[in-house]
Order: sequence, then structure tokens, then C-alpha cells
Amino acid sequence: MANLRSAAAGWGGHWKVVMKLWRVLLALAVFIIPVRASDSLSALDGFPRARSEEREIHDETDPTDQQACYSMGQISLTYESGEVGPPSVGVRVTDPRGRKIGYDLRADKGWQELPLAQGFFDCDENEDTSELRHCAGHIQICGPISGTYKVEVLPAKSGKYSITVSSTSQETPDEVGFHSTDSRVELKSEIQKQAPEVLVLEYSREAGAQVKLTKSDQRVARGEKRKTEESSR
Repeated sequence: MANLRSAAAGWGGHWKVVMKLWRVLLALAVFIIPVRASDSLSALDGFPRARSEEREIHDETDPTDQQACYSMGQISLTYESGEVGPPSVGVRVTDPRGRKIGYDLRADKGWQELPLAQGFFDCDENEDTSELRHCAGHIQICGPISGTYKVEVLPAKSGKYSITVSSTSQETPDEVGFHSTDSRVELKSEIQKQAPEVLVLEYSREAGAQVKLTKSDQRVARGEKRKTEESSR
């Protein structure tokens, strides 16, 4: 897979600007001052919250370093449209505290408000001609808090798209070391009109929990989970 800089070299001026902006805004982990709980609870209006979820938003701490990807879990989201060049959709993710990460191709705008996260494009390249082929967008979040995430699919044009979400729970110790739970879901859909489509992502740091991705019609993308065993680090 070509990295972002080499990928951008084969495209026209506009695509170079788009790729560069995405890299600058999202590829670096950015630390921020946590928002107040009172602000965060109003950020996802329209999404029901159980009392336990509100407690989690208050109690769970944010990550402070890369080790959090292992100890506190992680979410990795990949989106693509199967076309040559960049995806025909962008994605914006809002966490339970109202913080955003993502990129809107049509508006040429990016967000990165999470404590430890990054976004980037990854492109296949013709080894003989260096011509770019298929590109996928990625959003990676280290130490995500438990709760409901709003995932907005932002189309640059109508067409098909797919989103794959892989997650890992926080590590918990046992008699043989540490273990965590890996979970994966995939959702495929088609946008007929150039209007955002809203998905709901449910994630929990708790070992054994399975990530869920739901469309507005409440259809859940079925996923797989597995328990990974690791020796003490």
C-alpha cells in the first residue's frame, strides 16, 4: 500500500490539497482539554442513553499515550466505495462526549477533537506505472470511551459504500497474563441522494463486549468476536 505522500503524487492539484489537508488535520495525535460532562451529554441529541451509559461517560478516563491502544482498547474504522481514486464518501465520527474526528470530501473540511486518534487515506498503486487505483479512508481511535458513537456518512456523490469497524476491549488480567476481546462488523449500503446518512456505533471497553453498527432503520450489522490471550507484557 502506498503511503499518503506517495499516493498524492499521482493526482491532480485538488486531490493533492485534499490528501494534504486530511494528513495535516488528522494524522497526528492531538491532545485536548476534556469537555465538561454537561456539554457532552447534549452532543448526541436524538440517541437514547441508558443511565449506565451516562455513568460511563462521567467515570471513564481518556488516554494519554500510545500504550492506551492496548490497555484501554481501540476502534478502527475503514470506509470505501470501491472506485478508482478516493472514496465517494467522507465520514465523521462523534464520540459520547461530543468530540469529532473525520473528513468531508465535498466540503473539504476535517475534524480532530479526540485525545488520541488519527485519520488517513491508504491507496493501492500500480507497481509498473505508479498510478493510483483504489483508496480507502481510515479512522483509528485509541482508548475510546464506552457508549454510543454517531457515525455520519458524508457523500460527495451518490453510490455504494462500505464501512468496516474493528474494535478491541481494554485488557484485563487473569492467571495467565492479560486478555482482551476483538470484535468486527461490516455494513454495506448505497446512497441515492447526496444527503448524509447517520449510523450508530455501540462500543464498550468491557472485555467480552461486541461492537455494534446500526443504520437508521435499526438494522444491525452482525459481527464476530473473539477472545485474544496475551502473556504478561
